Amino acid sequence: MRALAVVYPVLALDASKAKKERGWDRYRMAELALAAIDFVTLRTDMRAAVRQETVVEHVAEFAALQQSGRTGEEYRAVARWVTERLINTEERDRAFRHDVGYVTDNGFETREASFQILKEVPDHVGQAALIATDAAITVLVHAIDVDIASEQIAAEAKLEALLKRSRISEAWQAAHNARIQSVRYAKDIHGRIEAMKRNVRAVDWDTEVRDTVDEALEHVRSRSAAETKHKERVNQLLEATADERKRRQLQDLEALIHECWQRHAVLIDMLMTVGPEFRRQQDRQVFVAPAIHTRVHLHEQLLQPVLELSLDACLGPLEAFTRAVMGPVRPRVMYLPDFLEGLTRVAEEAGGELVPVQNEYDWSEIDGPPAFSEEQHYAVDALLAAITEQGVRLSTLLAAARQPGPGTGPESGTDELLTLRTQQLFRLIPVRQLVDGEAAVVAVDDGTVLDDVLFGGSDFLLVRTGGVGPS
Repeated sequence: MRALAVVYPVLALDASKAKKERGWDRYRMAELALAAIDFVTLRTDMRAAVRQETVVEHVAEFAALQQSGRTGEEYRAVARWVTERLINTEERDRAFRHDVGYVTDNGFETREASFQILKEVPDHVGQAALIATDAAITVLVHAIDVDIASEQIAAEAKLEALLKRSRISEAWQAAHNARIQSVRYAKDIHGRIEAMKRNVRAVDWDTEVRDTVDEALEHVRSRSAAETKHKERVNQLLEATADERKRRQLQDLEALIHECWQRHAVLIDMLMTVGPEFRRQQDRQVFVAPAIHTRVHLHEQLLQPVLELSLDACLGPLEAFTRAVMGPVRPRVMYLPDFLEGLTRVAEEAGGELVPVQNEYDWSEIDGPPAFSEEQHYAVDALLAAITEQGVRLSTLLAAARQPGPGTGPESGTDELLTLRTQQLFRLIPVRQLVDGEAAVVAVDDGTVLDDVLFGGSDFLLVRTGGVGPS
C-alpha cells in the first residue's frame, strides 16, 4: 500500500480535471512526470540541486515529442503544471498523504503516511531549487524497500550479461538503473551523516556507522572494478562495430559509465568525512555541558501581569517575549540584493561624533573635460521645456535629439544625456514643486518597451503637470 501510495500522484495526473479543461487530453502526463523525476535525480547530488525552470524546459522537450505542432508556450505550460503537481504546491507543507492499514495486537488500524516526490530546497547560492526524494527514486527504479547494495550488484550483473550479447540499447537502460542505485547509496550515507549531526548519541559507531562505511567502501571498490570491465568491453565493441547507430549508442553508454565514476568520487569524499564528523559531533554534543533553560509560567508570569496593563503598554512586553521565544529566524531563501541592502542601511541615530574623511587628492581641483557640453545641456533643457500636458514618449525625444542642430545630431551624444535626465525624472519626483503648485516634468513607466537601436528598457511617458497646490 505504501508503494501504491507513492505511485498514485504520478498516475493521477492523467485523470486530473485540469488536464481536460485546458485541452491537454493527448499528453501523457505520467510519462512526463517520470521524465521530470529522472532529470532531477540524475542532475543532483548531495551538494547541488536543479532549478525548477531548468526542469520545466527539459520536460517541455518531452511534451513536444508527444504532441508535435503545438506552440512552445503550451509545452512549457504543460511541463510547469506537471512539475508543480510533483512538488504538490497545492499543499502548504508540499506533502502527499495516504492512509495505510496495519494489523496490530489491538486489531486493524489506519495510519497516515506522508511523503514528497520533488522537494524544494535552497541551492548553493540560496535560490529555490529541487531535489528528488527517496520516494521519487523508488518510483523511478521500481525498487520498493529493496536492499541498495543487492540491487546495485544485480544491475551490474545484468549490464555485463547484456554487453556480452551486444544488446546495446538494453545495456544502456541497465547502466542507467545502476547509476540510479549509486545515487540511492549516496543518499543513504548522507542521511546517516545528517542523523549523526542531529543526535550523535543515537548513532552506534561500532555496529551501525562503521558497518555502513565498510559496506560503502566495498561497494565503491567492486563497482569501480565492474565499470572498468564494462568500459573495456564497450571499447572493444566500438572497434568492432561499423554501424553508425550502434556506435552512437556505445558512445552514450561510455559517457554514462564515466558519470558513474564521478558519482563514486563524490561517495568516496563523503566516506572520508564520516569519521572526522563523528568525532566533531562528539566534541560538540557529548562533551559540552547542556544549556540550562529557565522555564516561564505563561499564565502567572506573562498573562496575568499583561492583563493589568493598557493595550499600548502591553505591546512592548509581548513583543520582547515573542522575540526571545522565536529567536532569530533565517529566511528560507536569501537573495543577494536584500543582503546588500541590509548591510548598507544607515541607522537613523548614529552614535558618536562624525569624523571627516581625509582624501589624498582634492578632486575639486582636477581639471578634466566635462562629459557633456553646455550646448548639449541647453538642447536637452529645450526638449524638456517643450513637453506639454499631453505628454511625449522618450523615443520621440530621442529622435529629436538626433536631428542636426545646435548641440544635437546623430553622433553628438545628446541622446545619452537625454536618457540620463529622464532616469532622474523617473527616480526623483519633484514632490515639493508639485505640492506648491509649480509646473514640473515627471516620467511615468506604463509598461511600454523602448524600441531603440542604442538604448533599452522602458519607453517613459514624460508629462508636464502643474501640481496639486497647497491645501
